[in-house]
Amino acid sequence: MREPRAGGERFGGPIMGTVTQESAAARQDLPDAALVARLLREQAPHLAGQDLRPSAASGSSNWVFRLGDGQAVRLPRSEGYAEDLLKEVRWLPRLGPALPTPVPRVEFVGDASEAFPRPWTVVSWLPGDPPADLDSTQQAELATTLGQFLQSLHDMDASGVPEGAEHWGYRAGEPVTDTIDEWADYAATQLSDVFDPEAVRRAWRLLRDVPPATTSPCWIHTDLSAENMLVDSDGSLSGVIDWGGLGVGDPAVDLLYAWSMFDAPARDVLRAAAAADDASWVRARAWAFVGPGLLTIENYRQTMPGRTAKLIAMVTTIAAEVGIRIR
Repeated sequence: MREPRAGGERFGGPIMGTVTQESAAARQDLPDAALVARLLREQAPHLAGQDLRPSAASGSSNWVFRLGDGQAVRLPRSEGYAEDLLKEVRWLPRLGPALPTPVPRVEFVGDASEAFPRPWTVVSWLPGDPPADLDSTQQAELATTLGQFLQSLHDMDASGVPEGAEHWGYRAGEPVTDTIDEWADYAATQLSDVFDPEAVRRAWRLLRDVPPATTSPCWIHTDLSAENMLVDSDGSLSGVIDWGGLGVGDPAVDLLYAWSMFDAPARDVLRAAAAADDASWVRARAWAFVGPGLLTIENYRQTMPGRTAKLIAMVTTIAAEVGIRIR
């Protein structure tokens, strides 16, 4: 899952005035298996005729249909997410082969047409399950293998590739900006039935006091939530999906979901395995609190209650680390 977007970035919310419009537009052109079969017949006849079925992997960015046993068709829900899809098309063939963990292989790129107004892709289907209800041993295994994956991703050559929020969206920028301050204040008000709004504001004043980055900008996934990971039965990382947020920026952003996926001992394992220093860890915590935390809760609490319950626990834990009780 990814947060709402606005202005070509990875996050917006009603404060930016676009999320409701995009969601409404997405509902109006909801594709079904018959439409996907038509797309395949018209543009990829060599893939047509296989079993097609909607996938539970569909999220807030793309509709996903299983194609046979080994492939998936991904159709972006809006023009903004189409840009993300094309980003995957451009960069995954370069990055994927060098990573220690499998990522989807782009096998066909479809064009916008009368049948569907945006580009779409066929990708390889990765085995594994999203991490859920992992015990302490499984959490430690995931934390170890995720940390190793992050070191490999962050060490990949990004020379000559533009960096920062201007090119890749807000998560490739800084964890504290005037805009994020506005989001924090807005969310504190909107979530007054969930959190104490003044306590939320006090927590953010403490969390936003972050040091400068101590590492150079590098390749980052930016959305390493549980929904975008696959694991084996022992908890080890077996796949990383949904690369639409890919960019070049602060590697701390790839640690932000530590507080939603792991208990405290496993967070320590992840921190060590990813070789995250104190500055990166503090910056990751700030990254997590507002955009992926508070505003995602506000935007999805009616439609994804299970997901937002985890995020409520995440921001509560983060606030407690700076001595603030927000519930």
